[in-house]
Amino acid sequence: MAQEPFPPPADLPTPSPASKAPEPRQEDCKRLPGGKAPINRLARLEGGISVRNLELTYFGKPLFEFTDEDYAFLKALWPICKTFDEETAPLVVRRLKGLIDDAKAVRQDSLDWIKQTEKNAKALKPGQDSIETIHDLWQQMLNREFQMTSSDMAYISDVLGKRRDELYTQAEGRQRTLVSPFDPGPPEVRSLRGTGG
Repeated sequence: MAQEPFPPPADLPTPSPASKAPEPRQEDCKRLPGGKAPINRLARLEGGISVRNLELTYFGKPLFEFTDEDYAFLKALWPICKTFDEETAPLVVRRLKGLIDDAKAVRQDSLDWIKQTEKNAKALKPGQDSIETIHDLWQQMLNREFQMTSSDMAYISDVLGKRRDELYTQAEGRQRTLVSPFDPGPPEVRSLRGTGG
């Protein structure tokens, strides 16, 4: 199965005003939480959330796929399910949306970096400079590890790893026989005769 170029971009289109979320019903409560995202804890965080948290699911979908329609639906559903009361639900939704939007913006920067890095890696020509460059790109990827999801990381590490292997293979095919810097060469033969008398 072919792998997608990389996971969907963080900035998904928001629904048009004409599209209306279905009215929440009591039976929808069975779908809560429908995932691993600890919404109550996330909403109380002082700072932001890691991009890695965007892969957590709630109500059956990863957080990076949440749209305005999802937030509106949850805001109406939570009081029905007694998850949050009518006063608290809008506050939790607003806080959750802010956290997710901030993390999605960081991820989007990384997705842009991934696109550019993949393009740069493919353009490298065989040679020592390119091998050094691919190792630099690998280090940049490691430095960005927590600014992308694990699937983003898996994708770009696969791209860079394959390209690195190609560059090494191409470089080996063009090299002459190398002599170890530690090889002293053939021994010098000295004659014991003819020295002093």
